[in-house]
Amino acid sequence: MTIYIISSDKSIHSIEALQYSINKYWKPNPKVIVLSYKQPKNFKLEDNVKVVSMGNDRGYDYVNENLVKYFSEIEDSHFIFSCDDFPLIRPVNIEIFETMKQKMITENISRVAMNNHVENKPHMTLETSRDYEIVEFSQSANYRVSAIWSMWEKEYFLKYLRNTSNLWEWELNPKQKYDGHRILGTIGKNIVQACHLFKKAKLKSNWFQDSESTDEAYDEDRLKIEEFLNKWKKEGVYQKI
Repeated sequence: MTIYIISSDKSIHSIEALQYSINKYWKPNPKVIVLSYKQPKNFKLEDNVKVVSMGNDRGYDYVNENLVKYFSEIEDSHFIFSCDDFPLIRPVNIEIFETMKQKMITENISRVAMNNHVENKPHMTLETSRDYEIVEFSQSANYRVSAIWSMWEKEYFLKYLRNTSNLWEWELNPKQKYDGHRILGTIGKNIVQACHLFKKAKLKSNWFQDSESTDEAYDEDRLKIEEFLNKWKKEGVYQKI
């Protein structure tokens, strides 16, 4: 299952940290396609990472239009999608990933949240394993659609993108409630854990913390990302560090 990462000319530097974390914590290393505009100039892409241009970077309010055009033309029926500034901080749970991937395909699931995105939202338990639960989002839950680390069925991914201009509108679209589509996740253990580096183009004070819990990046990763942050600051990137 291919990983697609949304990026931009203003944030492409974040891919440097993201590819470091993916190749450290996802074995074997997966295929990653970065949907951006210009090719990065200040770092080298790893062999499993490719930047595909969606044309000219016209800003946030044209992102959904670009995504609809791109995904409407690919053959993938299922894929993974996330944003460029959510690097992994723990090894990917391949066992749960394979379980949820199979369930998604065989049970007509529209989205699987790969991180701990469901625990604090209305949900019901479907299955209980030895150390985690498989749960389903309530039809009344907010953020049934999310841009962060999810497996998607393509037509559902495109469903609300077509009528919104940017990812924030997409996530908050009220039409996603009570739409009958099934959205799953896990509680107890998750497929991925990731931190969130930037918010509104500024480095978050707790950038090293899991975006969905109090877990923090290991010291080794924190130091490595700090190296990237110092490098980006010298390069004068758009996002404030």
